[in-house]
Amino acid sequence: MSGGNYKLIQIGEREQEEREQLLPSDEPKTQCCTPTRFTISTLSGLVCLLTAVLFCLIRWPIRRPWCDNMGREGVMEPGPQDTLLGLISDIHLNLHPEECVGQSSSEYGVFGCDSTLGLLNLTLKDMVTKLPGSKSRVLVMLGDAAQHQPADTWDYKVTLDSISSVFKQFQHHFPSTPVFPTVGNNDLPAHNTVPDISWYTSLLKMFEPAITRGHKVTLPDNFREIFMYGGYYSALFADKFTVISLNTNLFSASVQDRSSQREYAVSHLQWLSDTLDAVTGRVVIIGHIPPTLSLYALYHNKVAKVSWRLEYFENFREIYRRHHEKVIAMLFGHEHQDTFVVERNSGVDMATFTFPSVSPIYSGQPSYGIAVIQNHGNERKLKDIFTYHTWLDYYTRLRIEPKFLTYRSFGQIFRLNELTPEGLFNKTKNIIEESDGMRSFMAVKGKVYQERAVPMISPHLYYCYTTNFNISAFVQCIESFGYDGKPYIVNS
Repeated sequence: MSGGNYKLIQIGEREQEEREQLLPSDEPKTQCCTPTRFTISTLSGLVCLLTAVLFCLIRWPIRRPWCDNMGREGVMEPGPQDTLLGLISDIHLNLHPEECVGQSSSEYGVFGCDSTLGLLNLTLKDMVTKLPGSKSRVLVMLGDAAQHQPADTWDYKVTLDSISSVFKQFQHHFPSTPVFPTVGNNDLPAHNTVPDISWYTSLLKMFEPAITRGHKVTLPDNFREIFMYGGYYSALFADKFTVISLNTNLFSASVQDRSSQREYAVSHLQWLSDTLDAVTGRVVIIGHIPPTLSLYALYHNKVAKVSWRLEYFENFREIYRRHHEKVIAMLFGHEHQDTFVVERNSGVDMATFTFPSVSPIYSGQPSYGIAVIQNHGNERKLKDIFTYHTWLDYYTRLRIEPKFLTYRSFGQIFRLNELTPEGLFNKTKNIIEESDGMRSFMAVKGKVYQERAVPMISPHLYYCYTTNFNISAFVQCIESFGYDGKPYIVNS
C-alpha cells in the first residue's frame, strides 16, 4: 500500500562511534598484525603469527572479534531424543544464471544475483552433514523457493519451474526426510497477489509428497481442502509436535487487493484459532513473512515499516496469547538475515525467530539454520538455534569449494540452556549492555550481511527492534535513548 511519508532516523555521533567500533576488518580472516610492506623480518613475522594464534586460543574478551570473523565449523551435540530442524529460506533459485550479470563466472553465484543450482546443492549437501540420518530430523522450507522477478514481467511458469527444481533437490539430498514448506511472497503467480485454487493446486502437487516423505507425518483429513483454499496447513510429525504452516502473504501489508485479502485473512486466522484449540500437544508455527517491523527496511532505508497489517497482527497476537503454552517456537524467513523479536505484552512473552537466505542477491553470505527441539517424555522445548554461513566472495577468490561455518548459537550468545520467550526477553538487555558475546555477534552479523550493502545499526536501535512488534512501541523505545529525528509511521 502507499501512504505516510518516509523520514530518516538520524543517528548521532555517539551511535556512529559505536558502529565503527563494532565493524570487523575488511577481510574475513584473522588480522592481528598487518605489515604494510613485505620488509618485515622472518622472526618478526613468526612472532606476529604466534601472537595471533595465542590470541585466538585464549579468546580474550576484546571489543573487536578478530578471531571470530569467519566463524568455525559448528559442532552440535543433540541428545538421543532431540529433533533437528533444518531451516532453509529464501533460496530464490535462478535456473538461468547467465541472465544475471557476472553470474556465469561462478558455479556458486555472486553477490547481487539469486542462487544458482550449484549453490543450492552445496547448501543441501552441507545440511546433510549437520543433520545425520540417525537423528530425528525434518527440513523446514521458510518460503521463497522461486527467483525474484520484476512485477511488470512476472512469469508464473518461471516461478513454478524454480519451485519444482528446489523440491527435486530436496528429494535428492533428503530422500526419506519430511519437508515442511511455506508459501513465500515470490512463490505466487503474480507480484503481491492473492492466488486462487488453481495456483494452490499446482503447489500441492509438489508440497504434499515432500511433507509426507518418510512415513512419519500424519495429515488431517481436510488437508487438501484447506491448502487449496488458502495455502496453509497443519501436520503432526512422529507424534512429537504439530507443524502449523501459515500463509503469511494473506496478512502482508504489501498486498494491494485489500478486499480479497481480508476474506482469506479472516478465514486463515479463524482456522489457526480452531487448529490450536484442537491440538492437545505442542506446536511449531512456521511462515515466510514475520509479524515484525521490517529489519530490511530498517537497515537499508532507515525507516520503520510493519510487515503485516495491524488488524491481522493484533488478532494473531490474541490467538497466541490464548495458546502460548502450546507453542514451542515460531520460525520465519523473508528478511534475508537471522534475527529475533521478543515482546512482553499483557504478561505474555511472544518471540519470533527469523532465518537468513541462501540467495546472495542482497549481498548477504549464503546461510541456513538448524533448530534443536528437546524431547523429554511429553515435554517439548526449543533447546537452541545455530546459523551456518559461507564466505562466498572469500572462497570464490581462492577458487575452492565453499564451506559453511557457524559463529555462536543463540543459546551461547545469551547464555540460555533453552530458548523460551521469557528467558530470551530477560536477556535482551545484553544488547545495549554490550556484553562481549553480543558485541562479537553484532560485528559478525555486519560481516555476514556485508557492511558495504547493509550498514549496521547501533545496539540501541537493534534492541528497540528486537523488543517491539509495532511501530509506536519502537518509536517510544528509540526516543528513550535520545535519538534525533521525529519517529514516524510509514504503513499500517
